[in-house]
Amino acid sequence: HGFQPNVIRTFDIPMAEESVEVLEYIGFVPDVARLIYDRYCGRPSPSQNPDDLMAYVTAHLASLSRRQYDNMSHQEALADVGLTHQIQGAITDPRFSHIFGTQTLTYWAQDTVETNYAALLRQQQLLQSHANKRIAHKKKHKRPRHEPSREDQDPSEQQPVTATINMTPQDFQVPDTYVMVQPDANILADHISLYKGKAYDELGPAGDIIESDGTVNLRPLSTYPGGDFNFDFNAQYWTPEIETAEEYRKFAERRSPAADTCIIHIQVQRPFINSLRMENLWYSPNWKEYIWTCRRQATPHPKFDHLWRPGQANIVRGPICSTLSTQLVRIRRENIQSHITEDNVMRLLSGRKATRWVFVQRDVIDRLAEHIRGKMHFIIFEAAVRFS
Repeated sequence: HGFQPNVIRTFDIPMAEESVEVLEYIGFVPDVARLIYDRYCGRPSPSQNPDDLMAYVTAHLASLSRRQYDNMSHQEALADVGLTHQIQGAITDPRFSHIFGTQTLTYWAQDTVETNYAALLRQQQLLQSHANKRIAHKKKHKRPRHEPSREDQDPSEQQPVTATINMTPQDFQVPDTYVMVQPDANILADHISLYKGKAYDELGPAGDIIESDGTVNLRPLSTYPGGDFNFDFNAQYWTPEIETAEEYRKFAERRSPAADTCIIHIQVQRPFINSLRMENLWYSPNWKEYIWTCRRQATPHPKFDHLWRPGQANIVRGPICSTLSTQLVRIRRENIQSHITEDNVMRLLSGRKATRWVFVQRDVIDRLAEHIRGKMHFIIFEAAVRFS
């Protein structure tokens, strides 16, 4: 969506993968960019050290989880670690406070700069690829010696010079086979649609998700432990509401305006869903306690075994909690019921509660990947602004 091959844009980006300029580009103020880069350059045994520049970025931003930032506003904390005004404003934008609360401040800071870095690398690869194609084309169509050069022509006869980069599936690193290019997926009968909204560039090559034979690998889309319904294991979080996925996509666009974003749409056969054990955990005293426990990454009370133990629930459905984990986990157990209210449930602009389906068993996730083979659709949106 939004790609206009006839629109000519010019932009400047750093072409090195690791430099002070790159750190400034992805969101750090100059002094902090230099500080992080100097730490990286001063690492012991560089030829044997596995940590790349972004590992040092991650370590730097991890300080946001320290208690010294508890008494600061989120914007002040982001400024203290050296992120630019643009990123401070984007992450703390009140328009997306309902999404912001689903993760920690550290998560959003790291996710934002990592997405900016991934977008930069993809733009570099795209430019290099098209430059190589242009050079090859020029060599193939080399002008005969007797033909006058452009400089020798009368200025009034010269044609305007333009350069257009036409986006292709290969530019998004999807495999040549088993991929169809169309604006949206055809809705299949007797299927359930589930969605996820993200920055496309943070996913890595789409080939990591859709393999060359069409097999779907869901691991890059996993949610790490500490989510609403997964305390110490990876899980698959999807929503049946495209409106919810669109909110996540828009927040990614707001934080990383130079990155392409996407909504991932999968369609799952209803008989497969009906064959699974589904548990509902709607807003209730149990929802409050389970959310609080999972966000703390603690083992839940045995009364919740049916929501996560192998051989129990395969899918757990329920509303999304939109309160920062750093605030939630500091609630004392005896205050869970009084301090967590319906105000902590994520609501969409329409006023409805946002919900999610969480696939919690590894074997079921593998079966899900098999069932959605050929039924996964990426709706890709052009970056809100281009590199400049």
